Amino acid sequence: MTKTCAVFDLDGTIIRLSSEQVFLMHLLARGEIPIPNLLAWTANFLKVRQLAAAKSNKVYLRGLEEARLRDIARACFVKPLRASISPRIPELMRFHREEGRTLVLMSGSLELLVKPFHEHFQTDMMIAHKLEVVDGRLTGKRVGLHPYAQNKGKLALQLAEAHGFDLAGSYAYGNHHTDVHKLQLFGHPVAVNPDRRLQQIATERGWEVQRFHREFGLA
Repeated sequence: MTKTCAVFDLDGTIIRLSSEQVFLMHLLARGEIPIPNLLAWTANFLKVRQLAAAKSNKVYLRGLEEARLRDIARACFVKPLRASISPRIPELMRFHREEGRTLVLMSGSLELLVKPFHEHFQTDMMIAHKLEVVDGRLTGKRVGLHPYAQNKGKLALQLAEAHGFDLAGSYAYGNHHTDVHKLQLFGHPVAVNPDRRLQQIATERGWEVQRFHREFGLA
């Protein structure tokens, strides 16, 4: 029997918000992030001036206690992240589950932010941005590939090879033009509230376009 999957992005797809932005604002408002960490992150960004590098650089979390951050992440999920879930998502996941597809969350967001969604939806697999932990504290260093842009494509191929998924019969959902590297590998790519570039690509290639967060008009 052919094995297929449905791979969902998180930010801008399942939810209308940026999970890490909500998390960061939460940490800043409570004074959880040391000023030297913020200065180091800013200095690095000004040096490299690349969005991908900025997204993968988590030096602002260096030295913070993992257990406490996970508690804060769960609090962010309860409010406001859970409230921003599109009502389309539960029914869509139920549809794919009934069709026998493996449900996968693949997000460039932090693993500790993606995990509550993984548990909430009871998805089968989760791929997220993992950070190194030493003696119970984050070092700010990444572990493995950051699921962003080309890496999402690489991870999708690794997923298919490891679990025997037929990508031609599988579905993938994403909202940003950098998700093209992943979407183009699937037989059923779906652009969700696409940004301008993804909308153009989806139109040119005849991909399905869905509006999960129509009232907000967000990508």
